[in-house]
Amino acid sequence: MTTSPAPSRPLRADAVRNRRALLDAALAAFQRAGVTASLDDIAKAAGVGAGTLYRHFPSRDDLVLAVIDDGLLGLAERGEELLDAADPVAALADWLDAFVAQAGLFEGLARTLVNPEAGDDTSCKRSKRAGAALLDRAVTAGRLRDDVSSADLLDVAAAIAWLGDQGRDDAQRSRLLTLVIDGMRRAPSA
Repeated sequence: MTTSPAPSRPLRADAVRNRRALLDAALAAFQRAGVTASLDDIAKAAGVGAGTLYRHFPSRDDLVLAVIDDGLLGLAERGEELLDAADPVAALADWLDAFVAQAGLFEGLARTLVNPEAGDDTSCKRSKRAGAALLDRAVTAGRLRDDVSSADLLDVAAAIAWLGDQGRDDAQRSRLLTLVIDGMRRAPSA
């Protein structure tokens, strides 16, 4: 007879704070130095010891994946909040800007986010659903063309994120996103 594993208990408040601090410190370190940033420096920046880091994230890969997942979860939550915004096109533009920023964080992430064979985790799917819902809302409101799919939109956004990897700045990213949104606007009735 096998026994069921003990149900996992919720993290204590200090463990939740430590995890959040580690994710924030890791994101800052990865943005500054790439994914090979010193784990000891990340722990110090988070105000915890190395043991606490490894208790939450047993390997560097675990930490990198957790940072990506945390960003995707934030992107999904932002998209869900924007569904209540007064202007559906502005809401979509806001979410697209956040998507491009997230997709550009790590080399290859943009490609993974739009690959139909990849990105099967819950936060990735949830963020894509949020973007699709924002697009649908703007189309339904008659503000954007109805021949643009959410897959098309994510492909273009991923391309803009890729350009960021090539040394383009935030102003260029904003300009390109504006061009994309303007190109999707519905032509005024004659």
